[in-house]
Amino acid sequence: MIRTLLSIFFFLSVSSLSATFIGNPAQPGLLEKSIIRKKPSWWSFRAGYLDDWIYKQRFQDEFKLQGVTHTRTFMKLSTYAALLTLNLKDRIDFYGIVGSSRMQIDQEIFTKRALSWGVGGKLILFKHGNFFLGADAKYFETNQKPRYFVVDGLAYNIESNYRLKYHAMQGALGISYRAWIFAPYINCTYILTHIEPEPAVLYVRLPDVYDLVDVESKSVVGQKKWGLALGLTLVDALKASLSVEWRAINQNAVDVNFSIRF
Repeated sequence: MIRTLLSIFFFLSVSSLSATFIGNPAQPGLLEKSIIRKKPSWWSFRAGYLDDWIYKQRFQDEFKLQGVTHTRTFMKLSTYAALLTLNLKDRIDFYGIVGSSRMQIDQEIFTKRALSWGVGGKLILFKHGNFFLGADAKYFETNQKPRYFVVDGLAYNIESNYRLKYHAMQGALGISYRAWIFAPYINCTYILTHIEPEPAVLYVRLPDVYDLVDVESKSVVGQKKWGLALGLTLVDALKASLSVEWRAINQNAVDVNFSIRF
């Protein structure tokens, strides 16, 4: 069975299903055995990998000024990351996320892949048999460096030290039911996202043009805060799990994550 899970995992990764995943609300209690330790313990570690792809998220200007046309922005964010989780009593998870992300805004801004990180926790609030009610909270951040701007079909090279700081705070409340190796779940989510330029003014240059042009950049925030996440977790021998997740409304995203308990 573990060979089957790994095959599915690597197939999905190669297929580029690329961060702010939610995860199964029952995850702290799904894996009860360790691939190393034979005796049960009140604490354990899990190591994992996630491939998260936000293929569409709507943003709007953070500050609305009278008489100024307000714009709406669409963002894509691809994240590959490792996860390390501390589990307590098969009830509570504390986890960290470290990886890399790459951003695209509309068809105008394209960034390099850069460091991304996050921290979070997951708690099983109620359990009855195979039914779980759980909550999740996390913070995620990445500091992106645009490679160039595209305006009217022309590429503008960025000549100044310019970054786009993306950060998100996210909470979720969800339910899950385990049947054999399957544990489907649904989460109600709430997210606060912010893309902030640092600095607000940058300098760009067209290829083969000497003069620099200064451009003012605006900070934007997520347009929709409430959303949902649907997912399915496959559990192998209570030691490893593979989850596939789809998110909608506040973010349109797909996530694949795999974890092993030590």
